[in-house]
Amino acid sequence: MRKRLVEIISVGNELLTGHTLNTNAHWIAKQVTDAGGIVKKVTIVRDEINEIASSIRESLNRKSGWIIISGGLGPTYDDKTLRGLAEALGQKLVLNEEAVGMLERKYRKTSNPMLTAPRIKMATMPAKATPLENPVGHAPAVMMKRGSCTIFSLPGVPTEMMAVFAKHILPVLKRKIGKLVRIETSLETTNVMESVIAPYLDRVIASNPKVYIKSHPRGYSKGVSVLHINLACEASSRKLASNYLRKAVREMKQSVTDAGGKVKEI
Repeated sequence: MRKRLVEIISVGNELLTGHTLNTNAHWIAKQVTDAGGIVKKVTIVRDEINEIASSIRESLNRKSGWIIISGGLGPTYDDKTLRGLAEALGQKLVLNEEAVGMLERKYRKTSNPMLTAPRIKMATMPAKATPLENPVGHAPAVMMKRGSCTIFSLPGVPTEMMAVFAKHILPVLKRKIGKLVRIETSLETTNVMESVIAPYLDRVIASNPKVYIKSHPRGYSKGVSVLHINLACEASSRKLASNYLRKAVREMKQSVTDAGGKVKEI
């Protein structure tokens, strides 16, 4: 189970002031879940070395198999993630020559190819870090190991984060987690309140232990209560997952009807 457990740490003051929505964590969580992983916790921390280091240590203490960090790898003063990572792991910050080579190749294609101090900062990493090339940006990502936990630190720019994740992380996750297929669907019910459907929902959950079922109230539309019910299943094959899911959907639809509501798949 541990190899499937993932924690996400998002770094950035802007995520805590309401200035920026944390879409990176949302996207990463979806990718991890679809790959068969289980997101155990999402943490948001300020651009402060002690806060970053503390969050990483806490994640390590919870014994997850993976920690994925986003944000704070750039050239400016407030990009402090790698310093926090080094402190958390008790390592020195050193100039990583492989990362320097990545930056040289990137900036050589620009009108200003000099590796200035702010650019060199992006290649200054914990001593045992492995740099990962950024396919669309400049700042290299980082991979590290601590015991059985693998730590990835990704850029915060969404397009860069997604590109690094797709190239360097997703293949590793799929290989280590193993073959799992996850499928899901949602039902929309009307004319029945969540409190009324609750006992029916409990019975469907009890008879379908392989299917995760969760209700989400959506308020009222034209005076009629609206409820969404999400059903998800993971199994070793799509056929098996589909069989489990179909049975649960069939029972859930019948339960809604029995409770006096109307239901449709969405």
